Amino acid sequence: MPNKEALIVQAVFAFAQGCGDARIAEDAAEWFHVRYYPWIDEKKQHGKSPQDAWDEEGRGFLGKFKEIGRQAAEEGAVSRDGLTKAALAVELQSACPYCPDKP
Repeated sequence: MPNKEALIVQAVFAFAQGCGDARIAEDAAEWFHVRYYPWIDEKKQHGKSPQDAWDEEGRGFLGKFKEIGRQAAEEGAVSRDGLTKAALAVELQSACPYCPDKP
């Protein structure tokens, strides 16, 4: 099973790729960490965590993080509010049994 620390690095990298050269506000980066770091090894109702499924589902997860970055950076910079809006929109559009719980 992949290491949790390595997976959050992959998630952040995919998110940053989606952001392009947009500046990411410190509170947005903190929000990303608070939202997704615990998510990586959180068991879902079906008994598996994203970490458990990473080998099969990781490419899809990373694609969603890139899309979150693209949407969050549409205004040229990534704010906490913009990131929250983008992340929740991508999660809601996804039929994903691994998405984080809605706030």
